[in-house]
Amino acid sequence: IHLAKWSDDESASSHPNFDFDSHLEATSQTPGEVEGMDEEAEHRASERELVVETTDDGAEPDEELEEDVLEDDASQELSYPPPTTAPRQTADMTYSGRPFLPFTCEPCSTVSPFRASPPTCAKYRQSGPSPASETNPSIRQSPFQPGILDNSVLFPGTGEEVRRVLKRAMKSSLLGIKRVREDEEADTTKFEDEEPFRILVLGGSVSNCRGVDPKTSCWHSHLLRWFQQNLPMEGDRDLVPTQPSLLFTDQSAGPLRLDATRNRVKRSFVPSTPPSTLPDRRLAKRAPPSTKKKKKKKKKTTIKKTLSVSSRRKPSTKLINGSKSATGSAFFAYCFDEEMSLRRKNVDWGKGPDLIVLEYGVNDVYPHDEVAMRDFEKLLRTLRSLPSNPALVILEAASLLLASTTSFTSNAEYLHLPAAQFYDIPILSAKQALFGAIPALAHPTSPTTAKLKMEDLFLPDQHHPSERGHEFLADILISFLEQQACLAQSEILRSAGTRSRAKDLVSPGGATVDPELDVGKRKEEAVRPLPFRSLFTPFPTKSKHEEKWDLPPPKCIQVGNSKTTLEPVRNSGWSKYAWARDKQYLVADKPGASVTYRVDVGKGGAIMADWLRSRFYDLGDVAVLDLDNDRSSSVSLAGYWNLGWSIGVPTEIFTNVVAGVHEVTFEVLPASKSSHPSKKTNFRLIGLIST
Repeated sequence: IHLAKWSDDESASSHPNFDFDSHLEATSQTPGEVEGMDEEAEHRASERELVVETTDDGAEPDEELEEDVLEDDASQELSYPPPTTAPRQTADMTYSGRPFLPFTCEPCSTVSPFRASPPTCAKYRQSGPSPASETNPSIRQSPFQPGILDNSVLFPGTGEEVRRVLKRAMKSSLLGIKRVREDEEADTTKFEDEEPFRILVLGGSVSNCRGVDPKTSCWHSHLLRWFQQNLPMEGDRDLVPTQPSLLFTDQSAGPLRLDATRNRVKRSFVPSTPPSTLPDRRLAKRAPPSTKKKKKKKKKTTIKKTLSVSSRRKPSTKLINGSKSATGSAFFAYCFDEEMSLRRKNVDWGKGPDLIVLEYGVNDVYPHDEVAMRDFEKLLRTLRSLPSNPALVILEAASLLLASTTSFTSNAEYLHLPAAQFYDIPILSAKQALFGAIPALAHPTSPTTAKLKMEDLFLPDQHHPSERGHEFLADILISFLEQQACLAQSEILRSAGTRSRAKDLVSPGGATVDPELDVGKRKEEAVRPLPFRSLFTPFPTKSKHEEKWDLPPPKCIQVGNSKTTLEPVRNSGWSKYAWARDKQYLVADKPGASVTYRVDVGKGGAIMADWLRSRFYDLGDVAVLDLDNDRSSSVSLAGYWNLGWSIGVPTEIFTNVVAGVHEVTFEVLPASKSSHPSKKTNFRLIGLIST
């Protein structure tokens, strides 16, 4: 990911605007694929030949998989250390089965500091000084108000969809445990629904990890680590290393143990259940490597091995980052398919994403009107309509600069809220938690309280989150997922208990979950149906049968993308320009320069343009000639505006267009007609959209 470089002495005062690329030297290199993408080749079901290395003992190694999303060169051997106490049942839940999550589901607000609780919730729990903290000053209390995580939940929704897809991850993880328990790791037969769990991230520069390490510090690397630690899968590789919290000094390294002595990364499927309650001690059979002297390696030989159609690929958790800087949610509302096919075409999509996290709290600052609300609803409906039936979560990032220069009512989440409620999609807001009515930071109550300033959560630009800010943003999401995972677990355990009681198989400690019997099949999931009408459509009272609202399929042309195959019909003076990997434009600066594209208009009858608007870059104006080169009713588009941020937003330029193929021409206007204070004429065109 192309990251901006910041010096330590840069401050918010030296960057009073929201465009943080204006002072950087532009780069013109051809953009490549986004780093960190999982480009694992599709697993072929047909028979194929493999080159197999013969090992010392004659055994054949596992089939090599391509690298996963986040690389980690340090080899790691990971396993769960058994907890000191067994997971306990809550007072408000009756579990009929044996819990399998590696953390307790105790309500955090009702347990003492010396008892176990969900890890993220306990991390933020405010407590008085304890003997441990007095004797060890490096152990700090939370600098936040106790309820800050609760304050971040702007709209929780029912959580049904999130729990539905979490059960997919739970099932794949539990099937791996079952293989170990039954000593069937080498079995090539694939269980039903034994699939990778795919997380898709859509956002702006925050999710593109501006100014932080995308592999270890970005918020979605924390998210991937949480899945790898709590719902481990057989194929998990390139594990995100566990790191101490930057919000609290000397935090626990978490439930995983790292051992960098191995050449390969493997995952133990030992659940964090005390050894006395394990149904089979063979679950712990993956021991550290033997220290006995290695035999001399035999010469590698090439043999042929045929894999049948039943051969399986070990599932894993995969994170796909589809974010695009300087872009709001409206772009993906119309260009999601185009963007994923152009810049993410080598991604192992499988059956599609299971969980989609949307992060547009910073970029959806314009326009603040009904048009933006309509576009956001289109994005939600587009994603909810994907064949994989994903669950969505909206994660709103915060900007200290925006919070200190705009009103609270101008927050993007209030544009997102109506559609989120209409589609039952949770909204988690860092802005609500940090800048809401309740102060986020607590007054220090003792010398052991961690010291934290609001500025510490942001980079020197005060706009993008720092490593601490990314950790806080991730904790907001992870805390919500922990709650939903506990509820999903309780539903699975009730099913296990019912099955066991019916067969009179209840054992001390609860029934053991069988993922094949106790977790529902994917094809039988109860998916929440889409609303029949739009958020903006009045409720029908006269018609007996409500007609379902179908979005007109958009056609998106990213004119500046180096990988687009559609060329202009005519071009005079325009050229492609790559500012960064995810900032690509078709540019011109000479008056009279023109470019013409042919667009196919459908039943939506609209043509939209997407261009960069900013007070920087010497941006001027263009004329968009009316359809088919008619100048009588041309439209002018201004690149310059006197606002503090730079962004592209798809905007309608022609409506009620007759369906069919039309030509659209962009022509740079002379300096005399430029809206720029200094009469500049540069223009950056991003895309052309028709519906």
